[in-house]
Amino acid sequence: MEENRWFLSIIQNEFRAGRIDLESTMRLLEKLQMPFDYAHVKHVFKKTTDKRKEHTINIEDFRAIYRTIVHRQEFVELFRVYSPNCKIIAHTELIEFLRKEQYNTDACEATAFEIILKYEPIEEVRKRRQMSFEGFIRYMSSEDCSIFKKNQRTVYQDMNYPLCDYFISSSHNTYLISDQLIGPSDLWGYTSALLKGCRCLEIDCWDGSNSEPVVYHGHTLTSKILFRSVIQVVEQYAFV
Repeated sequence: MEENRWFLSIIQNEFRAGRIDLESTMRLLEKLQMPFDYAHVKHVFKKTTDKRKEHTINIEDFRAIYRTIVHRQEFVELFRVYSPNCKIIAHTELIEFLRKEQYNTDACEATAFEIILKYEPIEEVRKRRQMSFEGFIRYMSSEDCSIFKKNQRTVYQDMNYPLCDYFISSSHNTYLISDQLIGPSDLWGYTSALLKGCRCLEIDCWDGSNSEPVVYHGHTLTSKILFRSVIQVVEQYAFV
């Protein structure tokens, strides 16, 4: 997506000295109000600097890191669907997005305006009751779009009993249906676990041939199944 003047003015101001280190990169991301994982940023930063055996980055490096961390392809594709010019989403288009993609059938002008005021960082865009791509990313990465219930992020059950007294709907080595050293891996393991109510599955991913990931019990003689096939089964049975 094309960067806006607001974004450029902030990073250009930070790069007045020409280059910045890792900690300054973290502070700049915080200034841009973007959710990020410290370990992920550190990894991408190190990967960038290791190429030149340096410990600092220039403005172009930062823009590349920013896009790697923030510009998830699915966000870009969604934004383009609802933005006629691929630059902004009007409040009417945001309402359509909320109804079609977020299944918020009660979405109205008030809902859209509230989201724009809360997440749109560019003042002139907010005044026009529109949302830029930067605002869209902030909304999609926020708690308001989380699939997890806020009141269940901390332990809320009585946890004073022995572990065996609790029903735990999880599965270990889900892909195995017999011996875990030489037995076959099978999609039925996922189908069976999901239909029994399991909501925590194990998917051991390894590099396969032709750059396609496979699932198996690593460093053993168990057979391999395609990761693509596994997630197709999960999609089919997870919500039955």
